[in-house]
Amino acid sequence: MLLLSQPQTCCRHFGRCGGCTYQHLSYQEQLENKQIAIQQLFGQAEPIIGCDHPWQWRNKMEFSFSQNRAGDRFLGLMIKNSRGKVETLSECWIAQPWMVEVLQRVLTWWEQQSLQAYHPPTDRGALRTLTLREGIHTGEKMIVLTVCGHPEFALTEAQKSAFLEAVGPHTSVILRAQITARKTPTRFEQTLLYGTEFIQERLQNAKGESYLFKIRAASFFQPNTLQAQKLYQKALEPLHQEKVVLDLYCGTGTLGIFAAQFAEQVVSVELVPEAVEDAKSNMVTNCVQNMTVYQGAVEHYLDKLPAASTIILDPPRCGLSDQGVQELCSLKPKKIIYISCNPQTQKKNIDAMEGYRIVGVQPVDQFPHTPHMENIVFLESKV
Repeated sequence: MLLLSQPQTCCRHFGRCGGCTYQHLSYQEQLENKQIAIQQLFGQAEPIIGCDHPWQWRNKMEFSFSQNRAGDRFLGLMIKNSRGKVETLSECWIAQPWMVEVLQRVLTWWEQQSLQAYHPPTDRGALRTLTLREGIHTGEKMIVLTVCGHPEFALTEAQKSAFLEAVGPHTSVILRAQITARKTPTRFEQTLLYGTEFIQERLQNAKGESYLFKIRAASFFQPNTLQAQKLYQKALEPLHQEKVVLDLYCGTGTLGIFAAQFAEQVVSVELVPEAVEDAKSNMVTNCVQNMTVYQGAVEHYLDKLPAASTIILDPPRCGLSDQGVQELCSLKPKKIIYISCNPQTQKKNIDAMEGYRIVGVQPVDQFPHTPHMENIVFLESKV
């Protein structure tokens, strides 16, 4: 485990910004705390896999627009325990340097406009969030300005042009309107201001082979690219000449594509239609022909999926429902590889998995300077 020395002082926003609550600890102390937390929760754990570069690791940042009653404008991250107040950032040690520069340019642009920050209680205002993404291995950059979808708060063509001039040309610059209405699902409408609708990122498997993945504005992608490689490589170590592998909550297909080299067939399920579209595109890009992706809720597919020797699942933070756990076990795979960013819900689900025993627990520090981590639990059938 390679640990780089960290700066002697904390970021100037530390203590107010809620982003990096472990920043005052040495990185070694952070890893020790996380190791202890997993050991106490599961009763066992392999040594946590640390981050070789624990600063400037995020490939995505989402900043919020906010105003107070006096009309002062803020663009940055939420203040800890503030009920929605925002701290304007002049630096961020876990973000890529260009991201803070763009944030400051957008703040300058905003100060020259009559636009107001969106105010959820009154459903008024225009500006919601500024999302910045980068393909760490490709250098491709995306800027997404999310605004209110009400026509009365829409940006004018002059305001769009001024925004584009402020941020400068990047791989992708997108205006995204978030449309909300009572008793109606939230939907988004997207306008491409510059470049392409996606960026790309490369990830390497354990053999050093490289895969290329498409990332759209709404795509989920692990926020720490270098640690994602370690996470996927470690998670798939138990796979050897599998007949069928089920990849549940597959997102844009990253894990399934990694797993395809070890299986005759990979069957994946994902709820978000755009992610499924990207997963299918990523399969073509990476010449993966033994993988199928279904769109829909995992719970609706569990009784329709083929028998599998191994199931890989990486669910949302809330984990699986009780019914989902029962249906998962009813498929009777020999191995289950459960990846989670919420070890508490992960442990609750695993405790309910009758007929399976834990054979390994591997924490991975995906999120340096925060209390969060990814955790892999390897399970095998008792039969």
